[in-house]
Amino acid sequence: MSDGASETEHEGQVREWHADQGWGVLVSRSLPEPVWAHFSAVAGGGYRELTVGQVVRFSAERADQDSFHWRAVRVRLPGSRPGDGPESGDGPGYASELRITFDE
Repeated sequence: MSDGASETEHEGQVREWHADQGWGVLVSRSLPEPVWAHFSAVAGGGYRELTVGQVVRFSAERADQDSFHWRAVRVRLPGSRPGDGPESGDGPGYASELRITFDE
């Protein structure tokens, strides 16, 4: 279900962030309720973490996520480019690789 909110970027703040679990809550005056956010929606490489009180820009969609009715699709810090983020080819918020080489 979408009412166009996912295409609109909102400015808000991080109300809470659970770094050990990789999620938090964003608030914006332009949305009626708090927004659930996962670290994988945060633009950037490596481990992505937000700080309580930090100002962010984000796109959100209506969704049932835990007890929230909104979920962040993309989250970025003001000043970063709108194209930065998970959908721009950065990959997931984590990566792992294992190489095994045997001597002949």
